[in-house]
Amino acid sequence: MSESLRVGMDVLRLAETGRTLRGSLPLSVLPRLAPVLHSRAGEVSVEITGDKEGRLRTLRGRLATTLTLVCQRCLEPVVVPVDVALCIGLVTTEAQVEQLPAELEPLLVTESTLRLGDVVEDELMLALPIAALHPEGSACAAHAPPSVALVPEPIEPEPRKNPFAVLERLKNSH
Repeated sequence: MSESLRVGMDVLRLAETGRTLRGSLPLSVLPRLAPVLHSRAGEVSVEITGDKEGRLRTLRGRLATTLTLVCQRCLEPVVVPVDVALCIGLVTTEAQVEQLPAELEPLLVTESTLRLGDVVEDELMLALPIAALHPEGSACAAHAPPSVALVPEPIEPEPRKNPFAVLERLKNSH
């Protein structure tokens, strides 16, 4: 069974019933993502399917969008495609986290209704590149300073002073 996308949803019920949510969310409803975006125009395509395998409740799906970020080299806009696979295990206690299969990311659900925008925003933020840059071969990359490997200059140790040199001079002066 498929239903349209809503910003707030009962994720535990979604997992219990095995429904699929499809639709899109505007980037403008994701406030924590805003500071890294050059433009908040656009949408995130979302498809999430709930499932229950025994006592395990999961959300699986895909997020796809194109984000306009700020290039860290030239400070101009750079378009970054993002395609994220969701594999989330819903847990209600911290003890359940250790029982999840390795391929599932735990999501602690303390209330039955969870804002879908928060889940989407978290996954998009995790998918962001460490530093948004125009691709190699672009005009931005051509004007970038060459990368320099930092090799420390060898440090020559100072000649050690003999603490008994003063005594040696006193001995020789008599």
